[in-house]
Amino acid sequence: MKARFATVLALAIAASVSSPQSHAQQRNAKPATTPFPHKVLYYHPHKEPMTPEAMELIQSQVTASQTIPLWSYSTVAQDGKTYTGSMVGRSPFAHGHRITTIPTYLVPVILTFQDSGDVFDPTTFDGCAPANESVIQLIQNSPLIGKPNFTINGVNVGIGQYLDEFQRANFWAKVGGTPYHTTFSTNPTVLAPVRVTVPAAHGVTISFLNFGGCMDTAEMDIDWWDNEVQTVIIPMLAADGVGPANFPQFIFDSVAEYIGGNPSNCCALGYHNSYLNGGVFQTYSVNEYDNSGAFGGDTSVMSHEIAEWLDDPSTSNAVPAWGGEGQVAAGTCQDNLEVGDPLSPGFGTPTNPFTFTNTSTGVSYTLQELAFYSWFLGSKPSLGAGGKYSDNGTFSGFAKACPPGGTN
Repeated sequence: MKARFATVLALAIAASVSSPQSHAQQRNAKPATTPFPHKVLYYHPHKEPMTPEAMELIQSQVTASQTIPLWSYSTVAQDGKTYTGSMVGRSPFAHGHRITTIPTYLVPVILTFQDSGDVFDPTTFDGCAPANESVIQLIQNSPLIGKPNFTINGVNVGIGQYLDEFQRANFWAKVGGTPYHTTFSTNPTVLAPVRVTVPAAHGVTISFLNFGGCMDTAEMDIDWWDNEVQTVIIPMLAADGVGPANFPQFIFDSVAEYIGGNPSNCCALGYHNSYLNGGVFQTYSVNEYDNSGAFGGDTSVMSHEIAEWLDDPSTSNAVPAWGGEGQVAAGTCQDNLEVGDPLSPGFGTPTNPFTFTNTSTGVSYTLQELAFYSWFLGSKPSLGAGGKYSDNGTFSGFAKACPPGGTN
């Protein structure tokens, strides 16, 4: 589906920064040590399902407004077993539907790669981005933050940010016609950029010559980076208000992550995670906007990851085992409620992404199709908009038990 929207967001970068190396200098990066093109990987840290004690602790933190708003579900699935978990916002099954706003920070990260000296800065125009915008401006002007009018499976679910309207469509049988919304701040706070030097042992710069792109790209060790986020960066940002009661989103320009310490196991363009920050439940996401041309990504992966944050903030919401769809290959099974994974593009399952064009800038944005709650839990009929099991019509039935997996 194509639509057009206009945004009225004010664009402001929180602090001036020194200029990175020029685009021409970035093109002097050393050749890749691993072949291109790499495949886009969709990564999520694996955790065991939360224990009842952990869920009770987190719920007490929600009640005390120590962490973001969360609601809990307990559903008897198609296999006759009961599954429990928590999602961001307020319950669509409860009375008193209303707007839940999640305080949100956009955190630009300026990455300097020690192996080459290249600097990747999401706060300045990199010479390759559309409309001569910075990556932060591109995100601010996207339908992840702006508010286009969404039609999902033939149903006009209203005006709102993509993830808000996905969640309305996800539970349309319960919230249709009500003011139920789960939304980011309309104008998320953009913090002063965080500057990080990536040691040569944990990152590599790749020349645009290796993939015929517009600018260099870079990769870094996801485990090294995630440790930096939890132990250094989020504690440092506490003085700026970042903490468990809000959602920080770390933004890169053309930098991806490799997995398992192996640069050949690449590349994740984003992920979401959670941990106990001072004993309180903290969530966050990390996402790249790729202007290099190495992956051709804009907001597709980001829409995937923050949708999964919305419906599986702990990365451990248990569901019946499913597989044979999206990134979960036939013969393998997955058992968590990661709404992007069954329809990850490039893995064989047909998908129908959304494309929106910002009428002010002319920039087009891609948003991944997402699986509904009813697909995982086997609700029949579906609670989703149009009676479907995904938000752009690909799934018309719920997941089959895995093995073998697939969709009814």
